[in-house]
Amino acid sequence: MDTHTHLEDLSNEIFFEIFDYLHALDIFTAFASLNKRILSILQSIRFHIMILNSHYDREINFLSSHLTFHAHQVISLKCYDTIHDRSAIISLLFNRHHFVNLQSCIFMLDNSSTELENVIKQVESLNRLVSFFIIQPDYKKINEKDKCDITRTILMNKSSSLRSIKLHYDYDYLDISTYTSNASNLISFELLISGLPNKVSVYSILPILRVCHRIRYLHVIIKHEMLVQNSNLNVSLQEPCINENDLPISLQVTSFDLSIFAKCSIRSIAYILRCMPNLIHFKFLHETRTVTPSFADDLVNGYTWQHMFEMHTPFLSKFDFHISIEKTCPKLDLDMVVNSFEYFVKKYPKWYMIIDRWATDVKDSLNSVQSNDNDDSQQCVTSLPHIIHLPNVNQIYFEPYINVGQGKDFQFILQACPNVIDLQMTPTDLVLSKFIDNRSLFSIFKQIKILKAVMRCDYVPSNFLSKLVQRFPSLTDIELQVYSFDDCIYAIDILLSHLKNLSYLKIYYIKDSGVDHPCSRNYIIDKRRQAFGFNIIDEHKINIIKNKESVEIRLS
Repeated sequence: MDTHTHLEDLSNEIFFEIFDYLHALDIFTAFASLNKRILSILQSIRFHIMILNSHYDREINFLSSHLTFHAHQVISLKCYDTIHDRSAIISLLFNRHHFVNLQSCIFMLDNSSTELENVIKQVESLNRLVSFFIIQPDYKKINEKDKCDITRTILMNKSSSLRSIKLHYDYDYLDISTYTSNASNLISFELLISGLPNKVSVYSILPILRVCHRIRYLHVIIKHEMLVQNSNLNVSLQEPCINENDLPISLQVTSFDLSIFAKCSIRSIAYILRCMPNLIHFKFLHETRTVTPSFADDLVNGYTWQHMFEMHTPFLSKFDFHISIEKTCPKLDLDMVVNSFEYFVKKYPKWYMIIDRWATDVKDSLNSVQSNDNDDSQQCVTSLPHIIHLPNVNQIYFEPYINVGQGKDFQFILQACPNVIDLQMTPTDLVLSKFIDNRSLFSIFKQIKILKAVMRCDYVPSNFLSKLVQRFPSLTDIELQVYSFDDCIYAIDILLSHLKNLSYLKIYYIKDSGVDHPCSRNYIIDKRRQAFGFNIIDEHKINIIKNKESVEIRLS
């Protein structure tokens, strides 16, 4: 009796379920030429398109040839505009096809020369669109006309189905004050407001609230762009005259995420919070290094925040606070800061405050920084338990700051967090002798399970790898950056041969090699079994991904 189940034995419902987990290109590649039954099923399913920057032109043409008959079935589209051997992919797709039933659309605009006129016209007609995202990398710029047209098209969209928008490109939104009120059902909005200091400020949020008055979840990023020739000037900002009796009151906003990379004042933040009387969750990120002394004092004064919340957001139940500033003399009094935020520690369970404090003058001599290094680090660690229960900390990320990495900072912090298992730092800091050879940290190194040391133009030298596996014998996941592809292969050999619990590794390299290496499944199996025995690895779970900048290996 034949008990084998064939693909053709599966019911249509199972095929529908399977196809809903696959992307259109995979479906067309694997199933489009099988038989009439499968072709019939393909006429009835929903398609999800994902075009990554790793795809090739031949794949896009193959996909497009099938979309000629199936474009109306596409409900989600995520597309990079530039692939390996072609650009302007978004315009190409929308010129060839009409995605009339599109519900989710994500554009990754990494090509500044793309013209989006036809794309914008088609998006304007999509009456089933639920979410629309545009993401522009920092190093690319969309042309100004397209940014203006995209913004107007999306924010003035009258479709009742549109719920979520993300506009992540450099734009000042000055023209939004000319829009009429949007009658859509938009409930989630994330946008980047970027421009010169005399055009963009926290007050730029006010026109947004006037137009999109049904929003519940708002995430705004404020960023100042400085002209290159004036990048070293200290720009003084004049706050606009605000009519306190004409503020847009957004009663439905319950979650507000504000990220500031620009000069601002506590007064401007208070005005925005006044517009959200029913706010429940407020997340505040401040990453502007240079601030005026008075604003720095207000920003880290818990009593100021307490008064502002009690006055304007009586229903606030969750407040996330992260701030980075530069403040010259007098030095920040950590005791004062901690004491002023005592109200929040008591009111909000598991509430954290993070303040990054480092040297403010790069020209300071190294000796003067070192002389205060231990005192400052110990003061920070002594104050931390008032804010956070350090035994609960299991993940630490040491950011790559100038004048940091002398070893003592790392020692004090790691010793204060006895249960940390996930560590991330720069390659330079990792190999620092004062850190890696510090005997008081050896026991902590041995409990680390996840380690990441990756940073552009920085790398772990190959002669350090033997010490690495000796110091961190319990690693299960590791990401490193080395110099060359040859160093990458050497690192893989060392890690596979010495870390018994290793489950995942990804090794980045800066310089490629003309000589390829057969980093195959059999090669990995042999390395692991030579070191740890036959049963150390399940060969069916091994997955290898290699490209021109990294080798990624998953062992389980």
